[in-house]
Amino acid sequence: MSPNVIAKSLLAILLAIATYTVMAGQPCSPFEGGRVDAEILRLMREAASEGRLYRVDPDNSRVGFCVRHFPGQEFRGEFSNIVGGLAFPPALAEDGQALLLIHTASLSSENTGLLPLVTGHDFMDTSNYPEILFVGHTAHWQTRSQGHIHGELTMRGVKQPVTFELAVRALDMQDDDRPARILLRGRSEVQRTDFDMRSYRLFVSETVRLCMNVELIRWE
Repeated sequence: MSPNVIAKSLLAILLAIATYTVMAGQPCSPFEGGRVDAEILRLMREAASEGRLYRVDPDNSRVGFCVRHFPGQEFRGEFSNIVGGLAFPPALAEDGQALLLIHTASLSSENTGLLPLVTGHDFMDTSNYPEILFVGHTAHWQTRSQGHIHGELTMRGVKQPVTFELAVRALDMQDDDRPARILLRGRSEVQRTDFDMRSYRLFVSETVRLCMNVELIRWE
């Protein structure tokens, strides 16, 4: 192989590595590949360029759910492997967006006896559906700390509309009077049969309460 060919091959490899590194550092890169509408990604990246995007801190974030079951008890589960972010709007009257990708293998619960059933085929089916996706396309903020976000939740391959009630609180401030870190709490309810979880209907409640306790860091 000639020196010119070797040099060109090395250059191509270096360019590929550089391109991958840049893409990996872009906002919302885990949501590419057609899984999220391109307009949502554009708005999130625009927010990043303007200092309005906050990314999930996975070390301090949890998304959980609670469901009642016979006899008068409650199963509580919690996911700890989460990526995503929240884009605040340029003005309070405008819309914001949010993306969350939850890895179902990270589900844990104090009720270890029921955990295999919940992760199994009849319910979460984590072996066949390793991810849960929430795409929040319209966030309305009544105040700077309270609002609602409307979007779609995809679980077990089924997409359904869902609305979260949100509350945010600044944890650390930066010199430009914008928060460096915020705490976001959200809650909602879904019907498990809407996501094709129909087993044990006499023993497990239809309604599942969702809750998130997420810390977000300003994208820089």
